[in-house]
Amino acid sequence: MGHDELDQDLVVHGTAHRPPSVDTELRPVGDGGQDSGPSEDYVTEEIAERPESCNPVIGVRIDDSARPPGESGEILTLVTMGGDSRGDQASGCEATEPRGDSEAEVTTDRAPTDPTDGRHVKSDAERLEAVFVSVMAGGSPESVADADWGTNDTAEHLPNEIELPHYAHEVAFLPDLTEPSSKTLDYSGPNVQNTDLQTDQQAKLVAVLLQHEEIMIASGNSLPPPAYGVVCDIDVQGHPPIKQKARRTPLRFLGKLYELLKGLLTARLVSFSDSPWASPIVIVLKKNGIDVRLCIDYKRVNAITAIMEYAMPLVDDLLTEIEAYLWFCSLDAASGFWAVMMTRRARKISAFVCALGHFEWLRMPFGLKNSPMIYQRMIDNALWGFVQPKGGWASFSEKMRMAETTDAKDRAGVTEASVGPNETPRAKFDADRALPTTESAVATLVNSPLADMYSSGEPDESSLVPVLDRRSFVDDICFGSETFDACLATLDRLFSRYRECRISVSFSKSLFVQRKIGFLSHDVSAAGIAPTAKKAAAVTELPFPSSKR
Repeated sequence: MGHDELDQDLVVHGTAHRPPSVDTELRPVGDGGQDSGPSEDYVTEEIAERPESCNPVIGVRIDDSARPPGESGEILTLVTMGGDSRGDQASGCEATEPRGDSEAEVTTDRAPTDPTDGRHVKSDAERLEAVFVSVMAGGSPESVADADWGTNDTAEHLPNEIELPHYAHEVAFLPDLTEPSSKTLDYSGPNVQNTDLQTDQQAKLVAVLLQHEEIMIASGNSLPPPAYGVVCDIDVQGHPPIKQKARRTPLRFLGKLYELLKGLLTARLVSFSDSPWASPIVIVLKKNGIDVRLCIDYKRVNAITAIMEYAMPLVDDLLTEIEAYLWFCSLDAASGFWAVMMTRRARKISAFVCALGHFEWLRMPFGLKNSPMIYQRMIDNALWGFVQPKGGWASFSEKMRMAETTDAKDRAGVTEASVGPNETPRAKFDADRALPTTESAVATLVNSPLADMYSSGEPDESSLVPVLDRRSFVDDICFGSETFDACLATLDRLFSRYRECRISVSFSKSLFVQRKIGFLSHDVSAAGIAPTAKKAAAVTELPFPSSKR
């Protein structure tokens, strides 16, 4: 490319990106330079009448790299076409500059502005798709990898060796909801069927599981319904909002980030946010060096959060004398933290930012300082029955069901609504999503004084308390009995209590009435307690030190 041609492209590219606030003088066509008014005599209309021999400055191509993963359709991307400036002048073509706000702007190479400009977006997933298309329009992982950098000197900045254990208590993992999950309960699996049970005992166990099937969730990462009488609030002790900028996300990971966020939006775990708070996401490579885990860095939020004073159980206490039993059960709550709703204040403080937008949590995420204590207190109350929601469990559950029914009808109405022909398109720099003008019925109930049963302190009068004489370790519960019937009866009472409190159980991760189970990295049986083979191997196979360090 010659110097003249390069200079011309730079001028055209620079004027095309001129802000709307900069006035551009319209140059009329004709002798004497007289102003002919807003008519066909302007150069902007002359562009369409040029001969085909003139090379256009801007063209359109179909770009498949900007298409979201798993989506189909054509994405149009504005590109600059090459041409010989001397040849254009010889054929009578003039180089013209863009005309401010005239119709000629649609043919300029302008950087993408609002990704949802001019279109009606009906759901958060569609808004996210529009942002993803806008971000990926500038390039794709394949184009970056295949680019020919010529003789330019390049340098690669290698990151520090950071692994998940370094930030285990400071980051919130974004769950991968794109993985296929089963929705059918398998009663023939090894967690239900075992050779130690007789035929009639096996039938009794399956009957109890079928009786409480409504609280069972087949997949370990499925979204449980919100639990009754507990909410997550974050007290930052009057600290002003902390808004951090988004950290760079490599292009090769944007597709994965899009799929994760789309799953969270569809499951209504998160929503778009306008919060003054923002925490960045962190990308951590898994041990295979290929897959990634996306996390939220809550270090600065946790540093100013008032800690919740609640005693957590000790692992040694939970394992004490448990080997005295003959039959054991191990229950795992389904996606435990997601069962806790967030207050308005907590939603704003939990907001996170990334290359695809600004989001906030609707359910309690992992990584917040007080999340384990909030969930531990909820399970302890379910097992021991200290307090209940104001008016009782039945009254609160009825209020929650009515609120959920109202929200379901509202969402169905929004989905089915169509855009009228007279709808005014949004301005160029409006937000990339439209926040609802009214709060949902469930959110209103969650932020009412009735939602937090611990603030009211109303004694629990349920006939099912206490169900166990042991505590859980957050979402893991282990108990046993000397006989099969006693163990099954305890399991039945515990399931009934879970139904009352609306706590779901992960069916695939639980073990029902077994001779031997795994609990807190230990193998528990009547023969005794021993560390699991995998944990023991980490010590027995420890390599000999190769240096003084």
